[in-house]
Amino acid sequence: MAGGDKQEGIKGAVEDLKGRAKETAGTFLGNDEMEREGSAQQEKGSAQQAAAEKQEQAQQAQREAKEAEERERRQQ
Repeated sequence: MAGGDKQEGIKGAVEDLKGRAKETAGTFLGNDEMEREGSAQQEKGSAQQAAAEKQEQAQQAQREAKEAEERERRQQ
C-alpha cells in the first residue's frame, strides 16, 4: 500500500477493534446504545479498510498500465 492508503487501512483496523471492544462492553453491561455504537464503529472500520484496499488496487493497475505502455514504446 502507498503511505496514505496504508495509514487509512491501519485506521480502519483500529476503528474495527475499538468497535468490537465497545460492542462487547455494551453487551456485558447491558447497554444497547453502546452495543449499537460499537457495531457502527466496526462498520466504519471495515469501510475504511475496503477503501484503502481498492485505492491500492487502482494504483497497482495504474503502475501496470504505465509499465505496459513503456514496454510498447520500446518495441516500436
